[in-house]
Amino acid sequence: MSRSWTVGSVAVVCLISGLIGVNYVSSHPQLPQSLEPKDCASSAPSGELPNARFARKGGRTTRNVKVWRQGSALMIDDVAQGRDLTQYERLEFANPEPRVVSDQRRNPVLAQARTFLWRHWQDRKRAYLLLTLSSVDATSTSHVFVEPDEVGRWRVYWRGVRHNSEVDDSPTDYSMEWVIPGGWKKPGTPLPPGQEPDPFKHKLEFRDACGDVEGSF
Repeated sequence: MSRSWTVGSVAVVCLISGLIGVNYVSSHPQLPQSLEPKDCASSAPSGELPNARFARKGGRTTRNVKVWRQGSALMIDDVAQGRDLTQYERLEFANPEPRVVSDQRRNPVLAQARTFLWRHWQDRKRAYLLLTLSSVDATSTSHVFVEPDEVGRWRVYWRGVRHNSEVDDSPTDYSMEWVIPGGWKKPGTPLPPGQEPDPFKHKLEFRDACGDVEGSF
């Protein structure tokens, strides 16, 4: 009798544990680890080139990847890296035709993409943005995820899929703010308190885990 009760109790405990595990996994989708610098205290070497800085900050580039088109977007296998995309609001934008850099300043596609990211960042809601941009000789799709990371910090995770079969996983961002553009490869100026952003004129600026500016758009 005692043995039967023990076996039955173990079975019940295992069943409950299994159900709890299933519920935990379903509410905590698999996420890739953040890509961060190994040491925020280390300074950039003299004459550091962009690709070297990208790697030092935790970014990585994968080459010879099979790339295909899904609509206007460039895709790869498991672009979501195991994420449950049903938990993300998805929005896709693409330029109708190639543009030079100077034409991007009043680009309605970029304005809508900025607004989408900012709204989800402010509301702490998961978002998946697909943004395909083309120049006269290149096309790339940015797969951008607004989400909490593996320990609950909200982040922006970028994957860039290029037409030349390369994929860039950029250093993970933990800060986003509106700025007045500061010029080519220069940090922007934060908007004065109370000023409403203009998504056509202003940009979103992103900072990594060390607080360094990683980029803007």
